[in-house]
Amino acid sequence: MEKLIVIVFDEESKARSGFEALRELDRDGEISLFEAKIAAKESNGSVRVIENPDHVDFPLIGAGSLVGTIVGVLGGPVGLLAGAAAGAVIGFVVTLERAGITDEFVSDVSNAMAPGKFAVVADISEDYTAPLDTRIEKIGGVIFRRARSQVRQIHHDRDVAAHRAEMAQLKVERAEARAERLGKIDARLDQLGKKLERALLRERSHILLREEQRDDRIRALKAKADQSQGEIRRRLEARIAELQREYEQNANV
Repeated sequence: MEKLIVIVFDEESKARSGFEALRELDRDGEISLFEAKIAAKESNGSVRVIENPDHVDFPLIGAGSLVGTIVGVLGGPVGLLAGAAAGAVIGFVVTLERAGITDEFVSDVSNAMAPGKFAVVADISEDYTAPLDTRIEKIGGVIFRRARSQVRQIHHDRDVAAHRAEMAQLKVERAEARAERLGKIDARLDQLGKKLERALLRERSHILLREEQRDDRIRALKAKADQSQGEIRRRLEARIAELQREYEQNANV
């Protein structure tokens, strides 16, 4: 199951150990690690990204980084705005919504991530929680998880439903309206029609993005499986099959 995890630590050394634990679990096939960052909460509330150990690179998954977005959220408004281009904050919110990340999750993590704390933020797939929990308990961290498939994916843009509902109501009203009202109703219908067209294009772009993310994740897992043998390869192949089923289910939502 695909999950976003945030592991909060009291010390940077422990955060680095947590980062390495994720890498080891990935090598052993216990989890699949798509991306991870270490972040520190400064005394002024801002968040500083710590260069990861050994300059580890992760495969690019899709067009955006959920991990990077969450790191920005940890800094609150300061973190969101730091270095952001116009409209980036809105983009962050949309990214969280698409991934099923709720205000509750963000609040829980933000409360735990007090100044002086460190966090490992990671995008993973795991079959069981015990392997990661056991490792992190020994290091001394607190794990926050959000299964990205727990929250129903927004397959249809909410604006699409809203515009269609209002257009349907206006059409009923138009059938009973006086002649002097028809022009105003028609103008409003035309305006809503254009908004609906834009929302449908947006919806289509969201679907294409999810398809791109699906293909990139599965491709990354297959590459690892091809280089593995025995039980590790079996776990990776099972995870690939599970991801394919999850994406197919979300596509039908």
